[in-house]
Amino acid sequence: MKWTPLSYLLLILLFSAASAKEFQVNTRSACDQADADIAMDANSNFVVVWTSYFEDGNSNDIFGWLFDSDAKPAGDEFLINTVRLGNQKEPSVAADEIGNFVVVWQGPGPNEEDIFARRFEPNGQPLGDEFPVNINTAGRQLHPEVAASKTGAFVIVWEHYEFFDPFDAWDICGQLYDCNGFLVGGEFKANSVYQCRYPDVAMDEYGNFTAVWMQDDIYHTSNLVMARQYNADGSPKANPFEISTGKFYAISHPSIAMDGTGHFVVTWEADPCSAQLNDIYARRYHFDGSPLCEQFRVNVATIGAQQYPKAAINSKRQFVIVWNSENTPDSNEGDIFGRRYDEWYRPIGDELLINTYVVDDQKYPDVIIRDDGEFIAAWQSDSQDGSGYGIFADIGPAIPCADFAGDWFVSFGDYCVLAGEWFKDQNPLKTDLVDDNKIDMLDLAAFCGQWLRSCYDCNAVDVYTDGRIDFKDYCIWSQDYLQQGPLKGDITGNGTVDLADLKALTLHWAKTCEQ
Repeated sequence: MKWTPLSYLLLILLFSAASAKEFQVNTRSACDQADADIAMDANSNFVVVWTSYFEDGNSNDIFGWLFDSDAKPAGDEFLINTVRLGNQKEPSVAADEIGNFVVVWQGPGPNEEDIFARRFEPNGQPLGDEFPVNINTAGRQLHPEVAASKTGAFVIVWEHYEFFDPFDAWDICGQLYDCNGFLVGGEFKANSVYQCRYPDVAMDEYGNFTAVWMQDDIYHTSNLVMARQYNADGSPKANPFEISTGKFYAISHPSIAMDGTGHFVVTWEADPCSAQLNDIYARRYHFDGSPLCEQFRVNVATIGAQQYPKAAINSKRQFVIVWNSENTPDSNEGDIFGRRYDEWYRPIGDELLINTYVVDDQKYPDVIIRDDGEFIAAWQSDSQDGSGYGIFADIGPAIPCADFAGDWFVSFGDYCVLAGEWFKDQNPLKTDLVDDNKIDMLDLAAFCGQWLRSCYDCNAVDVYTDGRIDFKDYCIWSQDYLQQGPLKGDITGNGTVDLADLKALTLHWAKTCEQ
């Protein structure tokens, strides 16, 4: 039997579903919810953590929320820190194979900031209270990051700042723990010279780990991205080695992601001249620390600063890098972008815009990736939840509407457009729904998830939320017409209430939504 797109269409329609939409993570929306971090277990259940400002009158607390593999909430959001005095911030989370997870953050200590952690079961029940991580309490302990093995061993790294006359000094420190939360060895220092900042760490399934950081010279004239590999017992495999090549001035925020066997990818932001011109770079490595390629630029668009990259890699060694991109060189507002790569570190399509709400500022993303190539990104978004920053997430790759004919309905005419490009391999392609520069089963599956549907489902158009599309919904649209911001009438999510929203409303007019 010869398989055609129509044959596949009939088959896939039995199994396909509509693509997911951007969703809000935090329940409490007053003031700022910021610094999102995300971790996933082997069954694709995941947890998102963040810092919440002025909860019950406190400066900042650390909160989390569990989600199942379909991105549906499991329970309610929960408080993580037990000491609620002072400013708890910059959380990081890591999960083992079955879903046990550990959260770390920085908070007030005996002198200045210290690093704290707390362990949890897969259902979110705490395994004891929070505990201090750093032994050396002199100076400030900042920017903690955590990574875990499949059995639950974990390592925490952070930046230690201390003033030494006549210069300030930064070190990269760490502490290793076994699967029961007991210390393995003492606190260690990864760097061999001063002026090292912004650490990150990743661990393979056996407990071997690699730390990365930014190294500055004492005169602040150039930066490097450095790395150091460690055995599962915490002993270093070798001396630190350089990841970046060439001279950069504005390197910052390196991120590392590692698969179960120890292969890893490192990404960072950098520019030879100015942080306002930063681009996103990356480099792939074998588990033995040998480079698999030269450094390469990730972002396509170069207008404005590209900053705060995060990477995730799956067991097939496919990886994704996300970052926030400023709209213009002088802008303080930006969006979340991402780019996917195959196991041979070849890009899968172009960079893609992840957030659908594009008003105000979206920044500081984090990401996880499943073995099927689907990823989940989380970030903070200004004013989208109605008050300050909120935490939002989306499942990618983003699948655009399959209405190629522009009539706001996915029908056989649109299928014919896809069939006309079947098995083409070029860029651009009109029906390339998964943005991999070719038309194949992946695009057909995405198309089938939208078969015989309007571009926006009934519940999205029911802005009055009474289960019907009628004059009440139209009144809300008319009140919001030509306004911008987080408005109910913005059905299409483009940040403005306009005629596109009216068209979506009229296509569902007098329809009863499924409850």
